[in-house]
Amino acid sequence: MLQEEVTRLAAADMQPNIIEESRSEGILEMAIRLEILGEQREGFIRYPDLYPYFRPTVYVPGLGFSLRHYNPLSGEVCLLKRGTQHWQPNMTALSLIQEMLPEWEQAAILKHEDSRLATEDRQAEPFSVYFPEHPTGSLVIMDSAWRLPSADRWGWMKIALQDGLRSITTQDRFVAWVLEVQTSQKKSIEGAKVSGNIESWVNAQGYKLADCLWARLDEPPQASNIVELMEYLRGQYPKTWQQLSRTNCGLYGLCFPEEDPDGGVRDGWLFIASCLEHKRKGKGRKRAHRQQQTTRWVVKAEPAGEKDLFERIPELSPLRHKTVAVVGLGCVGAPSVLALARAGIGELRLLDGDFVSPGTTCRWPLGLSVAGEGKVKALQEFIGGNFPFTQIGTGHYPPNVGADFRLKLGESLSGVDQMEVLEKLFEGADLIYDATAEEGINHLLCDLAKAFQIPYVTVSSRAGGWGGNVVRVKPDSEGCYCCYLYALDDEEGIIEPPPYDPLGDDVQSAGCGDVTFTAAGFDVEEIALAGVRMAVSTLCEGEQFAYPAMVDDIGILSLRRDKKGTFPEWQTCKLVKHPDCTC
Repeated sequence: MLQEEVTRLAAADMQPNIIEESRSEGILEMAIRLEILGEQREGFIRYPDLYPYFRPTVYVPGLGFSLRHYNPLSGEVCLLKRGTQHWQPNMTALSLIQEMLPEWEQAAILKHEDSRLATEDRQAEPFSVYFPEHPTGSLVIMDSAWRLPSADRWGWMKIALQDGLRSITTQDRFVAWVLEVQTSQKKSIEGAKVSGNIESWVNAQGYKLADCLWARLDEPPQASNIVELMEYLRGQYPKTWQQLSRTNCGLYGLCFPEEDPDGGVRDGWLFIASCLEHKRKGKGRKRAHRQQQTTRWVVKAEPAGEKDLFERIPELSPLRHKTVAVVGLGCVGAPSVLALARAGIGELRLLDGDFVSPGTTCRWPLGLSVAGEGKVKALQEFIGGNFPFTQIGTGHYPPNVGADFRLKLGESLSGVDQMEVLEKLFEGADLIYDATAEEGINHLLCDLAKAFQIPYVTVSSRAGGWGGNVVRVKPDSEGCYCCYLYALDDEEGIIEPPPYDPLGDDVQSAGCGDVTFTAAGFDVEEIALAGVRMAVSTLCEGEQFAYPAMVDDIGILSLRRDKKGTFPEWQTCKLVKHPDCTC
């Protein structure tokens, strides 16, 4: 195969030559000469280990920093879209160059603000993603939606780090959050400050604040490493270089124009990190001494503004202003809560009377690290530490309940009016999500949902994890929860009951006063996923461009047929009034 590649490239007058130095390192590269942008240039082809199942890459270094679909640091010429489906094993490096290079040449010379060609990949090639990552994986996080006025050439920024500027070392990973960008007079730049949600989240993490400098460049820095970058700044931006040279510990931001995925240009960012390190000079105990030396390296910026965190789920944008009350945080309720938080729900109000038992972590989502904690508190802390746009409401709990917010419905507790707790829980909520799997509680919560005129969704699994159900009752529903139960028992088989393991519902683990059921976590989470889908669909009803409405109200899941496993099978129908129900 290698000889065939050489023969084909030679026949096309590309003067192929295997690069032996790369081959000795286990990398197959072929030097070539080709005409590109009207000029004969030296380049090379790098073949992946799994060629021809994966594409070769063409490199022509030195073409400049202004071309589209070109990596100016490595010299990679982006001839194909990135998906593996665009390369077939019967293709060759020569066919790739001959077929795609003319199209690349047409697109590469266009300006970023020019419209993309019909044959051009819609993917942008921002310069900031090309810069190599530092081995520690350190990041500076900021909002990609910020646009700084072009008149501001330099200024200050407020950043937050776990241990302040002492977090910045060459050996340890650090994550810095840019909270605000300011002018050179330290005045806030409009539209360049984090949202209240992220600011509150950062403050809750106990991060320490620091001030750092930033400067604007007129183009992406023409450098591929920190040494070249410092030399570039020294020659092109001497004032920036002088400021940076005086920075011994901290971060320095570089803002420059780069291609925007939506077309045109946007502000791209790279950061230079600096820290003082102690070096030993001389030999021997008497002659050796310690000397301070400033070390600098490049840290990439990662986006994490509100738009950045939610642009992958545009249909769920209405959820950010919704409140869901969740009762029951077991193996179905807890993963439901986490799914709702990932979806960006504005507020979750949680109610449960249990703690995390070690034996339940085989199907509870957070594992042994939270064993012994109240389930409400465990989820509150996890969501509070990871999802800044979801608030966990606990205002419905009376003060004497305790710090872990454990309250079991139906049990008397001195000084606690449970109906008052439920009324506070549901006041202003947009949906009640019932994962208690307790029929008595199902009746209670469904009736309260009707009284508060809000939708009610209940979810439960069955013994063995063989199946389960999702039921929705809306304020304008024809039927009620009792109608669903009547339909399950109806001799005419209106609804087929979920399958269950008759031997799987009487497990009593050591140290537990209640019986439970057997089921794998990945089976019961099928119910949680469907329940969240039903809840989200209901919350988005009437909103434009939002998650679509669910046609049916009842879903019966089957994961076993004749004691054999199946892919999830759903029987669905609308909730209608049953003739035997008095609702």
